[in-house]
Amino acid sequence: MQKKQKKILVVDDSRVVRSMVKRAIATCSEIHAELIMTESYAQTETIIQQHDFHVAVLDVTLPDAQNGEVIDLLIAQNVPVVVLTGGINQASKNVILQKDIVEYITKSNPQSLNYIVTSVKRILHNYDSYVLVVDDSKLVRSKTRKNLEKLHINVIEAESGQEAIHILQDSKEYIPLVVTDYEMPDMNGMELTMELRQSYSKDRLAIIALSSSEDSKIATEFLRHGANDFIKKAYTTEEFAVRINVNLELIDLFRQGKETASKDFLTGLYNRRFFFESGVPILEKAKRKKHNLAVAMLDIDFFKKINDTYGHDVGDIAIKEVAVILNKFLRNSDLISRFGGEEFCILMEDISLENVTSKFETIREYFEKNIIKTDQHELGYTVSIGLFYGMSNSLEEMITLSDKALYEAKENGRNRLITQTKIEE
Repeated sequence: MQKKQKKILVVDDSRVVRSMVKRAIATCSEIHAELIMTESYAQTETIIQQHDFHVAVLDVTLPDAQNGEVIDLLIAQNVPVVVLTGGINQASKNVILQKDIVEYITKSNPQSLNYIVTSVKRILHNYDSYVLVVDDSKLVRSKTRKNLEKLHINVIEAESGQEAIHILQDSKEYIPLVVTDYEMPDMNGMELTMELRQSYSKDRLAIIALSSSEDSKIATEFLRHGANDFIKKAYTTEEFAVRINVNLELIDLFRQGKETASKDFLTGLYNRRFFFESGVPILEKAKRKKHNLAVAMLDIDFFKKINDTYGHDVGDIAIKEVAVILNKFLRNSDLISRFGGEEFCILMEDISLENVTSKFETIREYFEKNIIKTDQHELGYTVSIGLFYGMSNSLEEMITLSDKALYEAKENGRNRLITQTKIEE
């Protein structure tokens, strides 16, 4: 199911300020949201009845609301608020800071636009972020959950270290951050941290440790054994929010860098190396749960003839079209990669043999009818697909079996799907 587009509200009575904020947000490639602007309290009151906003950038003083009433209006709608103001006296500032706002930014600051973009980007990312909270106390978990939900982060709870390990292994959601208590029975937070570091590096999973202990060595030991951060339990809401956001931002940066290195430059699909890095954990999870997997090898028929007839530029267009079509028909959870040249490999979980064969037969038929139009040519081509369904000892073996099915498809006339199975009941 496609996610609903996020929406940003900007409220300021200055057309110049609205234009500057709009330009700054629009030029950030990581922000994908609809921007709606108003210039008064009355307009804002009307517009929030028509749209669900994910973040609001608000001026404090408006022509028809001089004392920050628009802040309360948006907070009442559970919308995260970034306050942007030209400057107010200390008494008014203290009143504003007591409100449940995310950030306070002055227009006179030369970096204000950068701060706005950073805050908006982080808030929007939080809606799609998951944090695992580990604590044996239901009361403490509830408090931590409330603090995280104020940041509009999705929260998953575990009451023990072992439960946390199982959740990370089996979750369909990407969990970049664990917040764990130190004092827990059976497996304490430090033992959990050491256990997690056997499988997850610091740039894949951030771990923040919480403790009420007065022992100053606890923080040092946590950091030595793999925690990214440590917070004493007598923390303020502001400190907690900053630490959470900083750690999520660092994981995002690591992930973006890794994704860049893991993508094929021509198609934007994952490359062969990333396929194996990500595919092996998927296979291990499927083995534990005794689930079957599907591995498909797809190859463009007579690709050399395309290059020889139309040139390599058109050949590149043909290869990019494969990525477009696969993304059109396959799920977000499916691992799609370009293995090299005109060959592509797909790994799929949580799908039946009937559904996966129907899916790839539909893809094959789509290629058969598809026409690519360039400035000088109209091009059509077919594909052959080898599909393995079931379970095997290794990902390499499953790829080999799907490759054999692909070879059989080529030998039997191309433009066909051949399936091999080794099904776990």
